[in-house]
Amino acid sequence: MEIVSSTYIHKMFDSVILEAPYGAEYTTIHHIDCGFTFGGSWQRRYSYQNGYVTGSKYYTCPNCRASSNPYDHKIYFSINDESVYPVSAYVEVINYKHFLDLKIRYQAIQLFFDGKKNDLGMCTETLRFDFKKRKATFIDRFRIHHELTVDYIRENEIMPVLKFFGDSYAMTDFNRKYLNKTFKALRLMFEKRLKDTYGYGTKDVYVAPGATEENGYHFTMLLNMILKLSAPDMPSIVSLMKQYVYWTNAYCLYRYTNIPFEDDVLVATRKGVNFQAALRQSYNAPNSRALRKRMVDDPLSVYMSDVLNLFSDENCRRTILTLKRTRAYGTDSYFSKAHNANDVRKAMRLKSPHATFMWQQLINRCGEPTILHWLLGEDIRVIEDCVDMHAKLEPKYQEALWKKRFKLKNFHDEVINIFNKQEYGDVILPAQPQLQADMNGMHFMVPKTAADLMTYGKRLKNCVGSYRDRVIQGQAAIVVVTDDDMNPIACLELATGNKVKKGQPKFNHLVQAKLFANAQLKKDNKIHSTVMKWANRLKIEPHTIDVDANVV
Repeated sequence: MEIVSSTYIHKMFDSVILEAPYGAEYTTIHHIDCGFTFGGSWQRRYSYQNGYVTGSKYYTCPNCRASSNPYDHKIYFSINDESVYPVSAYVEVINYKHFLDLKIRYQAIQLFFDGKKNDLGMCTETLRFDFKKRKATFIDRFRIHHELTVDYIRENEIMPVLKFFGDSYAMTDFNRKYLNKTFKALRLMFEKRLKDTYGYGTKDVYVAPGATEENGYHFTMLLNMILKLSAPDMPSIVSLMKQYVYWTNAYCLYRYTNIPFEDDVLVATRKGVNFQAALRQSYNAPNSRALRKRMVDDPLSVYMSDVLNLFSDENCRRTILTLKRTRAYGTDSYFSKAHNANDVRKAMRLKSPHATFMWQQLINRCGEPTILHWLLGEDIRVIEDCVDMHAKLEPKYQEALWKKRFKLKNFHDEVINIFNKQEYGDVILPAQPQLQADMNGMHFMVPKTAADLMTYGKRLKNCVGSYRDRVIQGQAAIVVVTDDDMNPIACLELATGNKVKKGQPKFNHLVQAKLFANAQLKKDNKIHSTVMKWANRLKIEPHTIDVDANVV
């Protein structure tokens, strides 16, 4: 056994304050200088963000008559009566034959909401790096050994005493200097022992500490060391987490304990498999040269494995992985084509078996290059909508879809049509032949079924599909205006007036006239003029601001 380095911090705080959360009904204060604990109720003030708060940090100790100064003194404020607070701390690095220990011994107290404290005596927390088993172990203050697997790290605290260092006297210039020397000695000894174990050195072990680190002072570097003990060729956890945020958009979950791989990766690396190969094995990645090349700079490119497994053509895989388009300034990333491999992955939504089945069917029908060309040329929202609608189809409707013959560019429309038939059936709507007409290269059509009504609503991005019951009950009539290629360009709603004059159809009031996405009809002069001519011919009266009644 060899003590490599040690640091003693004789006083962590001047006092510790425990106050009931939100209500602040009672406050317990422990004055460390004289060791006296007292409590009581303070005058409360309501804070919109935190509930009730008090001025308890400005106190005078009843025992020694010393007054607190929150600007100069280290006062630790807590709302958790289960916390254990260090009064003093002794940090040491100990080198053994088969392992290396970071040991923190501290005098501990616990406060309660009744003005009392519990003196826990000397507690010890140990982080052990076992170079024989190539695993790390955390020994808590109850002397229970916890093997530091990925699942344990995600769910539990490691060395919780480190959380107190950032707010304590450990961060003063004198203490911090020697504390950092101790952690440096730990890192250098770790690197030396790791090289002796594996036969080669490791990089990127050091991570700069921060007093406000989420899990405690120097925790990120310690986590990096825990993982590198099993996978010495792993990049720094900091770079992996940056890549993780890119691939998952998990900005609100940006925590280093969200390790972006599972335990099976570390099990493989302990057996001699390199880190990147272990990742590919864990994610069932294909044997792709393009993927191996991409993983040199970005190991989490392995997230593309599900996509690459669908494409056996290496040229297609390389095209996807190297995709890098420039996004136009001010454009929404959701309403555009795929700009990179991650966009392709998110659009294909391969997490569900329904999505995988759909893409397999399309590739079998059209071929890999054709599907890839469609993927890169189509709008992301259209691709995602295809996947979502297909997943909602019942088995018999999926079978009906794949029995149909269609062009790939029309696949979205085919899926929507089948989905509408499933949801609304072939409900026949009342016929209105007098409303149908052809004029100026445009066609005025009345939807025949509820499914047709829903389809037009989808294509025009409006809610006309919900008018089914009103149309069936005779309360309204819907007329769709299409261009010469039969693409819908406008939607009209007609209602019955109080009196139907001679020569007028039953539905003689125009109450809505919308273009794409519910834009007013009068914004397009050509369509507006044609619709008004049609309305005048049928003696339909406009009762909406969507049109200009003076235009003919």
